[in-house]
Amino acid sequence: MDFDKLKLKCECGGTMEKVMTEWNGFKLRGWKCRKCKEEILHPVDTQRALEIVRARKKNLLVVKLRRVGKSNVVTIPQPIIEAEKLREGQKLEWRIDGKDLILRQQA
Repeated sequence: MDFDKLKLKCECGGTMEKVMTEWNGFKLRGWKCRKCKEEILHPVDTQRALEIVRARKKNLLVVKLRRVGKSNVVTIPQPIIEAEKLREGQKLEWRIDGKDLILRQQA
């Protein structure tokens, strides 16, 4: 189903128009009724935002150390990439703090 092509009718009988709205700091696509101002959030955008919120709350994600050629790599899950606004080519730094291995963005 292509949500972007949906033409929705509000329960009040008003017409819904496509909008960009904000929820918990996330910009989400959605629809807003011209008559009663009711908003409906795009389900795909909402699901992605909820995954990021859960990842931040958990503060723990399990990943697997992998071998690629002669190097070892650790992948960063997409919700973390989006939550921390990481981008390809960006430099990150590893830090050892006791028994903790910490990955953080370079300033």
